[in-house]
Amino acid sequence: MEKKKNKKKGKTKDKYRKRTFLITFLIVMGIFGVIRHAFSIDIPLHTEDGNDSSLAMADTKSMILVDDDETADLFNDESADCMPSDVINKYAEEADSAATVTEEAETSEDNADNETAQTQGIPRKYHRIRGVWSYDKCFPDVQDVQIVAAMKNGIKPAKNRDEAERYVLQRKLVNVGFSPYYSVDNLTHSIPYLVPKAQHLLNTIAINFIDSCQVKGVPPHKIMITSILRTTDDVKSLQKGNGNATTNSCHCYGTTVDIAYNKFVPITGTYNPRTPLLRWDEPMKQILSEVLDDLRRDNKIYVKYEVKQGCYHLTCR
Repeated sequence: MEKKKNKKKGKTKDKYRKRTFLITFLIVMGIFGVIRHAFSIDIPLHTEDGNDSSLAMADTKSMILVDDDETADLFNDESADCMPSDVINKYAEEADSAATVTEEAETSEDNADNETAQTQGIPRKYHRIRGVWSYDKCFPDVQDVQIVAAMKNGIKPAKNRDEAERYVLQRKLVNVGFSPYYSVDNLTHSIPYLVPKAQHLLNTIAINFIDSCQVKGVPPHKIMITSILRTTDDVKSLQKGNGNATTNSCHCYGTTVDIAYNKFVPITGTYNPRTPLLRWDEPMKQILSEVLDDLRRDNKIYVKYEVKQGCYHLTCR
């Protein structure tokens, strides 16, 4: 009798255990169901660079073009527990293929741009020069534009060099003949004086150029200044050999300099100003153009690309 009672008790306990487990299981599944409907489930897709990109099912639905009705019903069926793995793999491959096509198109476009740039004499993208795609069109500031800024920021043109020296004594002009950041060429029709504002701008250009050379892996060089302040007598003397010289030149106001784009002085520590070691280098020309373009976009200078003179003609604003 006792054995029969114990068997009945064991069966009753097992029945309660099963019922408790079933109730607990149903409660847990119900909680997960509520959570699943309350929050979107992210589906990880692998991108070309190997990183996981989590896309919510709603986002995936908007990004993928669905062609067959069954797959469309799968996306629209909110009661579906999850997406089949073969469907996920299918559209992951399509997404990777689309990204590959886009990247190939961009690469092809960049190569075409480089070929066009090479044929037209435009700087190529080897040194990642930003913004300057054409020297002429990116630096179009002609005399009529620069003369307004020169007259506004500069001095009254000096008749001769003695009068220019008086401007120096009055501290309206400063000597820019020597600097650790740039080199001044042998001046024949100008003298090394600028207004303080233009001197500060020249130092900024020179320092930015040296810094950019180092950042881009180019040996550090100094820019070469080929023309600075001209007096009225200097302009008349220059016109005798150059019929294109302007009488009312921006150089007469102490706001304008010419920076060579085909002459750069290596920073070696043994530089002698009388016998400079010059270097002609296209990448450095591109770096200089980038420095000037940045300042021009900041409304600090006007710049004109001079083809025959081999320089950038610029005036402070």
